[in-house]
Amino acid sequence: MANVNSSHSARKSLMKLSRYDGTTSLETFLAKFTSMADYMNWNESDRYHHLCACLDGVAGQILWDVGPDGTVAKIIALLRTRFGNELQSERFRAELKARRRQPREPLQQLYLDISKLVTLAYPGKTAELCNHVAKEAFLEALGDPQLQLKVLEREPKTVEDALAVASRMEAYAGRSSSVRWGCKRPKPQAEV
Repeated sequence: MANVNSSHSARKSLMKLSRYDGTTSLETFLAKFTSMADYMNWNESDRYHHLCACLDGVAGQILWDVGPDGTVAKIIALLRTRFGNELQSERFRAELKARRRQPREPLQQLYLDISKLVTLAYPGKTAELCNHVAKEAFLEALGDPQLQLKVLEREPKTVEDALAVASRMEAYAGRSSSVRWGCKRPKPQAEV
């Protein structure tokens, strides 16, 4: 049993929390921080010191404002105010509404971008609402009325279902008329 515990402790000691400098997603950083703090069973003091140690650059300047009586809650509140998405949700909603598929952009990339924008535009909303908004935004972003109609005819329940149907439709169309969605069919070679 001691061997198992020492192996578990060794794995824990290899884990390292990434640094945060304000240029990447705050919510991603906080999710990783919370997950690691829970896994490592950090108490409030551990959480405070590890969080302080992770902050760099302009994000680290928050420590000046927190002062000596700082807490994890105060630091996170300041981080959310300065770097969070909550105050920017309207901007992300506008980006989501304006998002259209670029020429030759893979459907998977469109799906990933739509999913990210929905998460940023609707922080804290239910998964059901976010999935509905994502599905509608994905269909609108396709920018091809024929493809949109074919996907809608299949009545996808989720954005992932819509992606799967759209991908199949494009694959089928690629075999019969690949010029339709921006792909060029190779020219047949002349017989000799």
